[in-house]
Amino acid sequence: MKSVFKLSILIFSIIFFNCSQEKEKILQINGTVINTNTKSILLLKPNQDLRFDSLIEIPIIEGKFHYESKLEYPEAVNLMLGEAKENGGGRTMPLFLENEKIDLMIYSEQEFDKNSVQGGHLNKQYQIFKTQVDSLLKDKPFEEQLKRQEDYISNNPNLISYYLFLEQLVYFKEFINVDLAKRNYKILSEANINHPYNYLANHLIKAIENIKIGKDYVDFSAPDLKGNKIRLADEINDKVALLDLWATWCGPCIAKSRTMLPIYNEYKDKGFTIVGVAGEFKNTDRLVRFLENEKWPWLNLVELDRENAIWQKYGVDGGGGGLFLIDEKGKIIAIDPSADDVKKELESRLPI
Repeated sequence: MKSVFKLSILIFSIIFFNCSQEKEKILQINGTVINTNTKSILLLKPNQDLRFDSLIEIPIIEGKFHYESKLEYPEAVNLMLGEAKENGGGRTMPLFLENEKIDLMIYSEQEFDKNSVQGGHLNKQYQIFKTQVDSLLKDKPFEEQLKRQEDYISNNPNLISYYLFLEQLVYFKEFINVDLAKRNYKILSEANINHPYNYLANHLIKAIENIKIGKDYVDFSAPDLKGNKIRLADEINDKVALLDLWATWCGPCIAKSRTMLPIYNEYKDKGFTIVGVAGEFKNTDRLVRFLENEKWPWLNLVELDRENAIWQKYGVDGGGGGLFLIDEKGKIIAIDPSADDVKKELESRLPI
C-alpha cells in the first residue's frame, strides 16, 4: 500500500513539474533596425491618434528591440518609426499580434518596403493576401482595390478582414456603402465574438450613417472651461449654427475657425451662432492660453481625453476635427464648409 502511495506521489510530482515548466504562450516581438537611427518603434491600434493617445512605444537599444505581452485577443497594429510622433506622421506597416513569437527587420522610411515579418499565423495570411492584391491590382483604380478588399472581408471573417474593414471606416468613409458595411459588420462580429473591435466598428458605422447632409445633428453634452456641463441643443435651438470640432494641436482646424470670425460678428445677432469644442488631452492648460490669445467670442466647450466620444459620434475620430453647419430645424446642411459657403447659406436663410 505504501509503495502504491509513493508511486502516486511520484507520478503527481512529475506531472506537476512538467506542467509548471511549460511556459504560457505570450506575444514576443524581437526586432532589428537597419539603416535608421530611430530611437523607438511605435505600435498604433486602430483609430488611435499618433500625437496624444497612449501608444505602445518600444525602445531600441544598439539596433535591437524587444516587447512582450499577454494578449486576451489577437489584434492588428500599424508599426511606425518613433520619430513619427514628432513629425506628425510617417510610413506604416500592418502587423498582426498573437500570443506567438514574431521576428521583425525594420528599415528606414526610405526603405520601408524592405521590412520583413516572420512569425504568427495571421501575419503569414496577410502576406499571402497582400501578394495577391499587389499582383492583381497593380495600377488599378482605387475603387477596384477597395472592391477586392470587400470580397476578401465577406469571404474571410478573420482579424485581417477586421483590420481592413476598420481602415475603410476610418480613412475611406466617403467610399463606404452603409448597407454593405452593416452586412460585413454582422459577419465579422459574429465570427469574432466579444472582440473589442465590435464596439469600435459599430460606432464608426453609426457615425457614417448619421452624419450626412439632410440628417439630424447628434446632440451631446460637454463642459465649458469652468466645468459647467453644457448641452449642445440648448445652445443652438431655433438657430443656424456652426459646430466647430477643433483642437489646439490641429493647425488646419485653427485656420478654418479663424475665417469664421467676420461671419460670426456679422450674423451673431440675426439668428446665427458658433459652438466650438476643443479636443484636448490630459489637461486644458494649452487651451486656456490659446483662447486668451485668440479671444474667440463664441462658446467653446472641452472634449478632454475623448470622454464624451464626440469625435467618434461625428465620424472624425483619428483626426483634428470638422465643421458642421446646422439649420434652425436641426438638420445638417453642410459638412466642412468654407467661410464663403457659410455666408451664402446665412444670406439665404437669415434676415439682412
